Amino acid sequence: MRARVWGLVIASSFTLSACAGGNQTIPAASHAATKGRVPVAFTMRWARKGSSQAKRRPAFISPSAQSVVIEVNPDAATSGPITFANAPATGGSSTITIDAPPGNDVFVVSLYDQPQTPTETTAAGNELGSVTVAQTIVADVTNTLSATVIGAVASVRIGPLPNQSNVIAEPGTSPAAYELVGRAAATFTVAPLDVDGNVIVQSDAPPTIALAPNVRAIGILSVTAVSGATNQFTVQAVAPNTTTYPTSLVATAVDANGDSATSSEIVDVTSALYVAYANGGAPAVARFDPHGAPVPLPTGSFSGLNDPVGLAYDPDDRIILIADAGLGKVLAYDENGGLAASFASPAVADVNGVTYDPNDGNVYVSGSAGVTVFSPSGGTPKGGTPATFAAPNAHGIAYAATTPNTALNQIDVGNTATPALAFFTENGRGQGSAALTAPPIAVAYGAPLSLDQSPQTTAQLYLTSSAAVAAFDPTGTPVNTVADPRGPSGITVDPNSREPQVAERSANAVTAYLFDLSATDPVRSFSTPSSLGLTQPQGVCDVF
Repeated sequence: MRARVWGLVIASSFTLSACAGGNQTIPAASHAATKGRVPVAFTMRWARKGSSQAKRRPAFISPSAQSVVIEVNPDAATSGPITFANAPATGGSSTITIDAPPGNDVFVVSLYDQPQTPTETTAAGNELGSVTVAQTIVADVTNTLSATVIGAVASVRIGPLPNQSNVIAEPGTSPAAYELVGRAAATFTVAPLDVDGNVIVQSDAPPTIALAPNVRAIGILSVTAVSGATNQFTVQAVAPNTTTYPTSLVATAVDANGDSATSSEIVDVTSALYVAYANGGAPAVARFDPHGAPVPLPTGSFSGLNDPVGLAYDPDDRIILIADAGLGKVLAYDENGGLAASFASPAVADVNGVTYDPNDGNVYVSGSAGVTVFSPSGGTPKGGTPATFAAPNAHGIAYAATTPNTALNQIDVGNTATPALAFFTENGRGQGSAALTAPPIAVAYGAPLSLDQSPQTTAQLYLTSSAAVAAFDPTGTPVNTVADPRGPSGITVDPNSREPQVAERSANAVTAYLFDLSATDPVRSFSTPSSLGLTQPQGVCDVF
C-alpha cells in the first residue's frame, strides 16, 4: 500500500501488516505557523474505502487505513508538533499542514485503522505501519520529504496455491489444515498480514519471509524457497510420518521496522493409493487420495499392462513396480504412470507379487518357481544377493523392516501348498515359517506407528486369502483374522497411518482396517467411483 504526500511528499508504500495501537499524544491540529518554524503543506492520496484487495497494487494504501498521524522530533528534549488527517469517506486526497523547525528534523509517519479526533490524547485504533525519516528543513524554500511507510507485521498466513491435486483441505478445520498426498511437490505461499488481516504488498521494503517444517517434521517434510518468488515455497514429503501427530509448517515474517510474527499450519504427510484393475481384460491403474477421491493421472498413463496383480513402491527411485501375470514380468512406472526409462525385468513364471527392499536396494518378486531378485533397473541384484532362491509355491511377498525392537530385514513369502508364511533373509536363507489356515493371495508389512513398538502395535504382517484378511506379529504369531466375503486380493499398509488396505475384487472397493483388524476405517475405505468405469481391483500400493 502506498500513500503519497506532496509538499512534504510522503510516499507511504506499505502493504497490509499490523501492530498494536499507538500511543502518540495528539494535540488539536494547528495550521498557524509557530515562531521559528516552517509551515509545510502536503497532500495525502487515500485509497477508496472498500476497494477490493485483489485489485490493489503496491502503490495502494491499506484498505483499513483511516488516518495518518505525523510527529516531528518526537524524541527530542522538546518534541515538535503532532498532527493528523482522516481519510475522506470516498477516498481521494486530503491536505495536511504541520510546523517543522528549520534544521535537522526527524519525522515519524504512522497509519491507523480508525479516525482520530482533535481532543484525543492517544492515537485511536491499531497502527498499520510507520516510518521514521531524518530530513534537513530549510526556511523559505519548498521542502520535499519522501518516505516509505513500513507495513507492521501482526500475523502470517500459510496456504497452498490453488488447483494442486496433491493438496487437499481437511474438512471442518479452523484454522485451515491440509494433507499433502504422496511425494509430489506442492507450492505454498506465505503472506504477512497487518492487524486487520490485510496482506502486506510492499515492493520498497518487503517483509522478510521464511517457511520451514516444524521441529517434529524435520526429515519428513522438505521446504525450499521458489527462485524469484519471495513468498512461495516448494513443500515435499521425503519420508512417511510414522508418528502419532500430524506434521506442520512454521512461517515467520519480519518487517523493516523489526516487527515480527510466527504462524503454524498443519500440512500432514499422507499417502496416495494406487489401485490396479483387471477391468474385464482392459487393465488400468487409478490413483486416489487417502479418503478415496480420485487424483487424476495423465492420459495414457500405465500403458502396456496385461494383468496387473501386485504393486509395490520403491521410494528411493520413486518408481511403482507392477507384477503383471499376463506378461510374466514386472513393469516399472513413475508416479504419473510413465514407463520408467531403461527398466527391463527378467521373466518370472506365474508372477504374482512384488516388493522393494530399501535396506539392500533390490526388488523381490514371487512366482511359481520361487523368488526372483533384481536391481531397480531390472539388472543384476545389488550387494551380491542371488538372482533367485527357492521358495516353494510362492504366492505374495513382502519386505519386513527392522524396527527398534525387532531385528528383521527379511523377506516374507506366502506358500499356497502348505499353506504357510515363510521367512527368508535377504540372501534367501530360510528363517522358519508360520502355518496358515488358507492359501495366501497377497502379503504386506507395516512397521509400528509408535517407535517404542508398544504391545498394541504388534500386528505388522498382513495377508489376504480367498475370504479373509489375517494379521500376525513379525514372527508369524497370529493376532487376528476377519472374514471378508468381498473377494480380498491385493493388500498394502499405508506407511503414514499404518492401516492395512485391501483391494476387494468382487466388491469393486478398497477397505481399510485398523492395525489389529478390530474394525474397518470408513474414512479410508471406498468403492470405486462409477465415473472411472473400472472394475475388479486386485493390486494396491501406497506412495508417500
